[in-house]
Amino acid sequence: MSQILRLGIAGLGNAGQAVLRDLSAAPGVVLAAVADLRAAALDSCRAKFPELHAYDSVEAMCKSENVDAVWIATPNEFHAEHVVAAALHGKHVVCEKPMALSLEECDRMNQAAAENRVRLLMHSKAADPPILKMREVITSGRLGRPIQISSWNYKSWLNYPRLPSEVDTAKGGGIVFRQGSHQVDIVRCLGGGTAKSVRASTGKWHPRFDTEGNYSAFIEFNDGTPASLVFNGYGGFDMTELTWGIGEGGYVASAKSPEKQVATEGPVNGVAKYSAPLRAEGRRRDGARKQPFFGLTVVSCEKGDMRQSPGGLYLYTGQGREEVLCPPFMDRAGELLKLHQAVTQNRPVFNDGKWGKATLEVLLAILQSSRERREMFLHYQVPCVL
Repeated sequence: MSQILRLGIAGLGNAGQAVLRDLSAAPGVVLAAVADLRAAALDSCRAKFPELHAYDSVEAMCKSENVDAVWIATPNEFHAEHVVAAALHGKHVVCEKPMALSLEECDRMNQAAAENRVRLLMHSKAADPPILKMREVITSGRLGRPIQISSWNYKSWLNYPRLPSEVDTAKGGGIVFRQGSHQVDIVRCLGGGTAKSVRASTGKWHPRFDTEGNYSAFIEFNDGTPASLVFNGYGGFDMTELTWGIGEGGYVASAKSPEKQVATEGPVNGVAKYSAPLRAEGRRRDGARKQPFFGLTVVSCEKGDMRQSPGGLYLYTGQGREEVLCPPFMDRAGELLKLHQAVTQNRPVFNDGKWGKATLEVLLAILQSSRERREMFLHYQVPCVL
């Protein structure tokens, strides 16, 4: 096929806008089309990109001969439907997290991709340069085998303006589905991918939203490595106090950033939420971009520990602390480049549809373990092969 990959973006919310923002940094990928149900969102995009093909349905865009690949950035409850539609029309896919709401949906998505010979990739923070570098250190054996993984994140997720579906667990809302995907991806990558079991407890402590706002989870990997995951989305303590003020975008958070917003009175409607500049467009960025921090993750090994630094990693051994620098963080542009390489050069990727299903299995296990107050054993895990 052509070395130019023509991209369609399904959904012009925050994730879709982030793809638009980063697209120019991905050589070989060009914007061809967008799809959204909201006329105002399409009009806004047309104003910026007059030559763009705009569609009011995802399936119509997927049928277009002007599109080679689709980035699925629609609400979580529609991921399965839209990935299958793209695959059936021969389009390669990048899907936002979580992959779907059930393992059966994941199976349909993976089957459609396989039968139509298209690539299916998952947007994943496990692909961020510092996480990949930590995994590289682990597999090199330099620090010996991992003996403990700890990951914490505290942020104001429930204080952002939220659509009703974003705070409805049945529709893929709440922090387990919407934020846990990232944390589980990171920990699974560092632990080698194949988790054995999960024991977890979740909480619904926000005064206005009946959805999960916090969880604590214990994951044991097949080789016995233990991992603890903690996430709190109520907005008291901010984890960036421990990460040099740097958040998941790689920039120092400012007082005017969305992370400092106060709680809303309840869910907002889509028109109100998206009438103002989106977080991806309007977030203030202070200083040069550093490496991204999705909370704080520490990996302890037989011969030392490691954690992220603003420029890469810190390794702590008997010889002291050493910094290992990482390639620049490209955010979604980096994933677009991996999609381009997967399609045009047939390169393998670890964060494919099987990886997405394995992460969803852990998320579902977190919810079920909390409900039933017992350990959940996992059956669909796959290794992290970089």
